[in-house]
Amino acid sequence: MAQQTMPSQQQLEQLKNLPRAQQEQIARQFGIDVSMLDQLNGNSESSSGENAAQEENIVFPRGTRFDENGDPIIPEDVEKQFTRGDKELKPFGYELFAGEPKTFAPTSHAPVPANYLMGVGDSIKVQLFGKENLTYNLTIDREGKVVIPKLGAISVAGLTYTLMQELIQSQVDERLIGYDAAVSMGELRSIQVFIVGEAYKPGAYTVSSLSTISQALYVAGGVSDIASLRSVRLMRGGEVAAEFDLYDLLLNGDASDDKMLQSGDVVFIPARGDMITVKGQVKRPALYELKGDETLKDALRYAGGAEDDAYLSSAQLQRIVNGKRLISTVDLTSNSDLKRNMAGGDVLTLRQVSDSLDSSLMLIGAVSRPGHYEWQEGIKVNDILRDSRHDLLEQADLGYGLVIREHGARRNIQVHQFEVGAAIRGDAEENLTLQERDQILVFSRYQTKDEEEQKLSRFTLTEQEKEEKDRKQLLKEYRMAFLQDLVKEKKSSEEELDDELKEANRFVPLREMFGSSEEDEMSVEKEELALYSRENLLEPVMQRLQRQRTENGNTPFVYVAGEVNHPGVYPLVENASAEKLLDAAGGLKDSAYLERAEITRVNIGRSAAQTDYLSVELDKVLNGKVDVQLQGRDRLNVLSIPEWQNTYEVTLRGEVNFPGTYAIKRGESLTDLIKRAGGFTDHAFIEGAVFTREELREREKERMQLLAEELQREIASNMITGTGDSRASYSQMRTLLADLMSTEPVGRLILDLPKILSMNGERDIQLKDGDTLHVPSKADSVSIMGEVQMATSYRFDPELDVNDYISRSGGTKEKADEGRIYVVKANGSIVPFKDGSSWFSFGSGTQLSPGDTIVVPLDTTYSESLELWSKVTGIIYNSAVAIAAINGI
Repeated sequence: MAQQTMPSQQQLEQLKNLPRAQQEQIARQFGIDVSMLDQLNGNSESSSGENAAQEENIVFPRGTRFDENGDPIIPEDVEKQFTRGDKELKPFGYELFAGEPKTFAPTSHAPVPANYLMGVGDSIKVQLFGKENLTYNLTIDREGKVVIPKLGAISVAGLTYTLMQELIQSQVDERLIGYDAAVSMGELRSIQVFIVGEAYKPGAYTVSSLSTISQALYVAGGVSDIASLRSVRLMRGGEVAAEFDLYDLLLNGDASDDKMLQSGDVVFIPARGDMITVKGQVKRPALYELKGDETLKDALRYAGGAEDDAYLSSAQLQRIVNGKRLISTVDLTSNSDLKRNMAGGDVLTLRQVSDSLDSSLMLIGAVSRPGHYEWQEGIKVNDILRDSRHDLLEQADLGYGLVIREHGARRNIQVHQFEVGAAIRGDAEENLTLQERDQILVFSRYQTKDEEEQKLSRFTLTEQEKEEKDRKQLLKEYRMAFLQDLVKEKKSSEEELDDELKEANRFVPLREMFGSSEEDEMSVEKEELALYSRENLLEPVMQRLQRQRTENGNTPFVYVAGEVNHPGVYPLVENASAEKLLDAAGGLKDSAYLERAEITRVNIGRSAAQTDYLSVELDKVLNGKVDVQLQGRDRLNVLSIPEWQNTYEVTLRGEVNFPGTYAIKRGESLTDLIKRAGGFTDHAFIEGAVFTREELREREKERMQLLAEELQREIASNMITGTGDSRASYSQMRTLLADLMSTEPVGRLILDLPKILSMNGERDIQLKDGDTLHVPSKADSVSIMGEVQMATSYRFDPELDVNDYISRSGGTKEKADEGRIYVVKANGSIVPFKDGSSWFSFGSGTQLSPGDTIVVPLDTTYSESLELWSKVTGIIYNSAVAIAAINGI
């Protein structure tokens, strides 16, 4: 065996920089004790392993299992052990010790207090330095002594840690010349204590001599579900040595009663006493244990105090008296009530203050600064809305505003109407005096978001979009003000609250009450409405009014139909009149018949309802000469001027003497319009004129959409059933579908314009709004498209036929359907072509004319499973021909 040598300091420093494995290899090679490596590395390896063993977590969540390596398997529901559900309240404080011990091994790394009593089994570390450096690890023997070399035995058991240090240091100073001593604590002794009563795992535990009552509870896994936290007792020699109220620790951080344990001590946990419940608007709702003399003030303190929005003046206290549960109201702002004693089974509930604001007004709608405003006695509308330019949005309707007011014990609502612009100017009749909690509504002039985008500037919309989130939140608050009694209870999440509002919004459609026509029933989708449209702002008001009745038993609604800008159902306002209803409907259209309108009125009698019809002269109503009062369920029908029509516009393009857009009267013909436009120029190619109609374009669009959907179903069906050729076939079909979806409908009406003009109006075309006539210049070419090698146009040659033009285009492609070649004539008519046949001809015996287009379609045999193939390709080609003709003008 190699002789052990002490390496030099330089060698030690070099050895220190090497990995542990190399350190051990070199140490064995030169005969160095491997244990010296621990000292060399500052005891890093050995001490870390020792610490790991000593500091190993010995307490885990309840239900934890351990694998074969001793690693913990934490239960999945561990979070439920430490949290409470929203509805189920749990006793306070039990989760603090909700752990389970893995082992009963003591821990000994806590700092040693100065008053720690040394005992048998404790070890100390004595370091002598001076003449030489010596280190001794000494253990107190059963006689309470430690034996220090060169000093002998010294009795230290029963001394405090500080006195033991002073004793050894003084002995060294007196008896050893040239030495100084440093004394520190080594390993602590272990003690055995008993934890009994309502512990989670009662029994005998070996713990550190520094352990306290709370640490013993921690090692025992905490307490059971019925344990008391108010009176944990430390029993020593059969007597109560200390009593620890854990509420002092949990609520105040006071651990003065958390006494240190001694060997043989018993920690006794009794069953809990009376419990009370504190819930509602408190910071820590839970069940709390009583100790005997607690008051309402203590209960509130246990619960962490009240929330900021708690209504302290009227809390609810439930108490069991003589087998009955009684309820009383307590004022937690009153000292006398706060001093009331609590009893077992009491339930203290704090409610939330009302959401409604006192001494306030709400301004909502198309205003610059919506929200809550302070109410003062005598305040008027123009105290809130002072300037139309700065206080209103650009889309605000200056002719119609409402003030919604609650009154009476049943909180019925009254609706007051005012003219916004007049109120801002200070008009005495319109500038209403406001009352506390009034809501002022200012509407948008537009019904839909699209209307607003078209009429408002981009800058205005951008500014409004920046604050859209806040405006929508305020709008929800406004709706809640009307619907809160329809909502069952306030939910914790916005999503649940929205669901409740949707449920509350389910009411009988108001228009059904008036027997409206299908045309009147046509309404805009909710998401398409402008934020402050009449329908959006009035909906919650109408729902509240639906449950009210007027004096004559009618629902407080009025309806306006016909030639007004915003027909529909409106609330019956105070002093309702026909003039106010017209203002609510946004005024009359130009087509309104002013000499006569009709009011349908239902009078409900005891046995039956009687319907009356009242005639109204609207021009006198508007001039203020007549004021017709309205009652609930009245229906005002504004008639249209006889023979009234909106302006019809028709466009003439191309080779007409005066092209442009013309306003026409109802029943005007195409021939008449051409005469108004000065006829055609000398370069007009009348045979190739293209006539398009908007309603035909819409029909084509619908037809193409249906065809695309049917084509998609066929493609999907073929892929599922395996019908068809190959992946290439599927790719072609998808390409065909994409071409169809991208094809713009034209709405072309095929007509022979030269023949129409020559018949003196006998077969003339009656024009409609949106019609367009495209007249191209004289054509001298023939086009060819489809499955040919090069689709292009050629100068018209009367000596050439269809086959000649196809040959000039390089012939047909492999997938061309030569049996279905057809010619699209300049006027849009289609004529099939069959080589060598003489069953058709064009005009003067020639097969082709200038402006014609030869179409060579795809061969359908390349996709036999696709029935719509030929129909789809025909639409694509024919639309392309028409668009090319129009674009060439």
